[in-house]
Amino acid sequence: MELRDPGALSDLLGRKVVDRSGRRLGRVYEAKAHWEGDGTVVIDELILSSGGLRRRLRGPGGPEKQVVPWEAVVELSDEQVVVRR
Repeated sequence: MELRDPGALSDLLGRKVVDRSGRRLGRVYEAKAHWEGDGTVVIDELILSSGGLRRRLRGPGGPEKQVVPWEAVVELSDEQVVVRR
């Protein structure tokens, strides 16, 4: 899966993440990426949070996190990210 617009990286934050069967895995909390030599940004992984806003506001010891490699992303839409598990 390719993200063509580097500015769209920030659009991923907060987006719902589901597996191919529709099971909710959480929301995109953070993304890890790196710069290529030609100046493009390559996403390495998405960090998901399964906690809601209330848990996030609690601070340390907040939401559980899980990491999904970018290669696992099979579909992007305006509402969600679909991944293979």
